[in-house]
Amino acid sequence: MTPNTQTENGPASANTNVKISPDTVPSKKLPNNDNLLSLSFNQDGGCLAVGTSYGFRICNVHPFQETFRRDFRYIDAESSNSSDKKEDTETKSESNTKRGTGIGRVAMLHRTNILALVGGGQSPRYSPRRVIIYDDHLSKTTGELSFQRRVLNVKLRRDRICVALVDCVSVYNFSDYKLLDTIHTCDNELGLMDINTDPASVDVAEDESPTAKVKDGKKVIVKGGDLILACPGASKGQVKVELYGQCKSVVS
Repeated sequence: MTPNTQTENGPASANTNVKISPDTVPSKKLPNNDNLLSLSFNQDGGCLAVGTSYGFRICNVHPFQETFRRDFRYIDAESSNSSDKKEDTETKSESNTKRGTGIGRVAMLHRTNILALVGGGQSPRYSPRRVIIYDDHLSKTTGELSFQRRVLNVKLRRDRICVALVDCVSVYNFSDYKLLDTIHTCDNELGLMDINTDPASVDVAEDESPTAKVKDGKKVIVKGGDLILACPGASKGQVKVELYGQCKSVVS
């Protein structure tokens, strides 16, 4: 399935090493009636990303403590009270509409400022059919992938974005959001999918030797061929593993 893609000033950089800053925690206390919607670790297990009905939080694991949060109730209230604040494109287009706050899934890119967000909960911030690439340093959306069905899971690497829908898993190039591969699965309502992680020290430019994968009788060239992806197979109970570096698929 080929999505609609949008970018602003080019795609998000997957190479940035700017860390999410803890000093952006809201200074005003809000009622603590937030509901948890998702939990996920970053690539090295050092950070935990939490999706909630009011936004998202980032926690450090060792020692365990919350280092940062985005509470969209607070952000929207501050934005509406600052008439002289310059609005970005997304805010302008929805300035007359009350926006939701729920983030159903958060995927971190190591410890950088780049996040993948999917709306969720009773009042989603974004459509559950969109993957938002969000630059927290700029506090803005830098790109998106839109689908005809709800996004159930998303995984990030410095070179890849992997998205699970109910009947397929799609692999995209991070630099330009180009669709590289689509894997058809059985009904996957849980969004089961995982990928191997790329080392934080690896430069994407050094990992772009092309590899070929034969799909439907056609040779597909995929760069960054060290990607390993696991997801359900086409039949119920099957597990399919795509070994891009070895140009083969394994089903068990």
